[in-house]
Amino acid sequence: MDIQYKACAPENYTRGRKEPVRYLVIHYTANDGDTARGNAAYFARENGGHTSAHYFVDEKEVWQSVKEGDTAHHCGAKSYRHPHCRNHNSIGIELCSRKGEGGYVFLPQTVEWAALLTRSLMEKYGLGPEHVLRHYDVTGKNCPAPFVEQPEAWADFQNRLQEEEWEMELPAWAKTTYHWLEEMPDWARSSVSKAVAQGVIDTNEDNSVTLPGLNLQTIVWMDRAGLLDKKEG
Repeated sequence: MDIQYKACAPENYTRGRKEPVRYLVIHYTANDGDTARGNAAYFARENGGHTSAHYFVDEKEVWQSVKEGDTAHHCGAKSYRHPHCRNHNSIGIELCSRKGEGGYVFLPQTVEWAALLTRSLMEKYGLGPEHVLRHYDVTGKNCPAPFVEQPEAWADFQNRLQEEEWEMELPAWAKTTYHWLEEMPDWARSSVSKAVAQGVIDTNEDNSVTLPGLNLQTIVWMDRAGLLDKKEG
């Protein structure tokens, strides 16, 4: 999976680790409609109260803020429920949230991205599902609220991590092949226009394109990186 990176401000995390990674801790941002990109940008420029997380996940993308070899300040406390999981032996994963009528919720696609990221980290570090915890399991804090207040949602997430044959459920836009700009999601149109103008995307004889939806995010990321800006000379 493609993961973007923006380095966290140094005062918000600790360089290095005292122990190897043994746990993955799931959190929520407790915001309404925030983005992974926005959180990464915030912790890169601000003193976030000496708090941080390794990853931020929303319904469209994943951003890394702290390198896995460094210690994020995401589950520290004066007292603990869990006997072993601490900042120095865990990776913190924050899911961006929304506010619903009954409290905080996660968009389904956010949960899908988080499951994909978590599974990849489990495989990387050789961790079983019992090493994937909620912040609540570590300190007793009501975090991530959607997975604490709805235990069945947490059980579903854990089941996703254990499925032998597992494919990510893609959103409708990712399953579609686009031919005309007006058919595309609003968030991609400007970037696709730039890509066509720069010759990155070829046009057909009728000026349409043949663009798989899965490529939209890559084009948007290229645009954000300045790779689609018009070059002088």
